[in-house]
Amino acid sequence: MKNHRTNVTENKGLPILGWTGLLFFALAATLVLSSCGDESSDAREDTVVEEDAGVSSGVPEIDKLTGMIAQNPEDPELYHDRATIYYERGVMREAIRDWTRAMDLDSLNPEYYHRLSDAFMDDNAPMLAIETMEDVVNMYPERVPSLLKLGEFYLIVGQFDEAIQSFNRVLIADPNNPDALFMKGLTFRDQGDTTRAIRFLQTTIDVDPSIQDAYILLGQLHMEKGSPLAERYFRNGIRANPNEPVMHHALAHYLHFDDRLDEALEKYREIHVKFPSYAEGFYNAGLIHMELEEYDNAFEMFDMAVKIKPALSRGYYYRGKIYEKRGEYQRAKVDYDQARTLVPNFQAAEDALNRLVAETDPES
Repeated sequence: MKNHRTNVTENKGLPILGWTGLLFFALAATLVLSSCGDESSDAREDTVVEEDAGVSSGVPEIDKLTGMIAQNPEDPELYHDRATIYYERGVMREAIRDWTRAMDLDSLNPEYYHRLSDAFMDDNAPMLAIETMEDVVNMYPERVPSLLKLGEFYLIVGQFDEAIQSFNRVLIADPNNPDALFMKGLTFRDQGDTTRAIRFLQTTIDVDPSIQDAYILLGQLHMEKGSPLAERYFRNGIRANPNEPVMHHALAHYLHFDDRLDEALEKYREIHVKFPSYAEGFYNAGLIHMELEEYDNAFEMFDMAVKIKPALSRGYYYRGKIYEKRGEYQRAKVDYDQARTLVPNFQAAEDALNRLVAETDPES
């Protein structure tokens, strides 16, 4: 859990956490909780169905495992292996079914519980994910990875006291566990307790300087306070993690936020050279050029961003805005349409396309 991956917002807001390993912070609690009423404690049992080994799934690896399961139906590892493939392909219900079956066959293997809880969380069933992790913690009350994961899930659904209790159980056994310290700091941040959040995040980097998210969160918290210490944390984070593009991006983002646009652009140019496949660096540099009304430079940045990362919807949106400024309306329409196709609820792209069609198509 040391590489807590972070994302940085594309506007002049603050850095936000993203998914990494066991962390699931990009999933908003409101979305997670929206389906809680549909969950049932019997859901795991309900997912177990009979197999038909003669029916092809269209995926050779899955078909091979299905055949092996037909020959060895009591081998939990075969179900685990097939569940892993289903999970990687985004077929959560099948993954849930197979990990449930693996647990039925070997109820003492904590890995099955962990993987099943991930599938439940990705299937928008957070309370079942929590129940699953509570089961394994009840069996192994001092198992650190399980306590950390349970605490993270509590945090996702806003059960802060339970999250703190879970992290404290880790710290009782290992007072310098950096993951528990980091997660406890993050919990206090989400509770609005800035003082304790800073204290635990500072302790985190004292114990393990490689946890880049701690530097970014410390920088963010000091930005919110208007403290110049923010820049120091971003720069120290780069010293500790010189090969992490997100850490460099965080500093560039801070300089942008602080209206030091020339310095921010210089930092982004450094990122382009050091991390040429880092699309977000080009994208955010494009936003600064847009602010400065340097539209040709902005176009170059957005164009490079979407070439590197074709799924970057906002890159198409802003490139479309520049096409529109140039009077290249058809190309602008194509980019706006691509942006809304990639993100169906991208209202700005939808509005821009509808407006441009209305203005340029006399038959619309």
